[in-house]
Amino acid sequence: MTSLAITTSSRTSAYTPGAGRQPFGRGTEYLWNLDVVSVDDDEADSSLIVEALRRNPHVRAVTAFAAPSDALFQLVEGLVKPDLILLDIHMPKVNGFTFMRALREAPWMRTTPVVLLTTSGHKEDVDRARSNDILGYIVKPDSFAEMQQKINGVIRQMVVGE
Repeated sequence: MTSLAITTSSRTSAYTPGAGRQPFGRGTEYLWNLDVVSVDDDEADSSLIVEALRRNPHVRAVTAFAAPSDALFQLVEGLVKPDLILLDIHMPKVNGFTFMRALREAPWMRTTPVVLLTTSGHKEDVDRARSNDILGYIVKPDSFAEMQQKINGVIRQMVVGE
């Protein structure tokens, strides 16, 4: 298997946002423990993404895949049930757009939030991504600090709806 499993979840029920989870916090700020899948064929980028996720207190588990076909199989078969997917667009064999189409065919994956994290800032990629019902589109930054800031922004959007 070409996936790098950092941590995996043992949940077996179909995906429902927030299912079985109890929020806690003060006021309108709720703290969730999210399970996140990262799909990126670039080892250096994947390492930065995983480390940024691991440092976020709202992330419970991170599963990283280098091969999109492995990730797609595990997601569609329900072997991994994330609360969020971070997906690269430009990967060999299965690009991010093909991945999204196949992912959305599984009923339990239709509402799973997906953020595209890519090196491409081309207008046609951005437009195509936005037409695919995504939570966000992030052009990969050059530094870890910027990567962490962008990923933390996505997590904050999911947790408190900013």
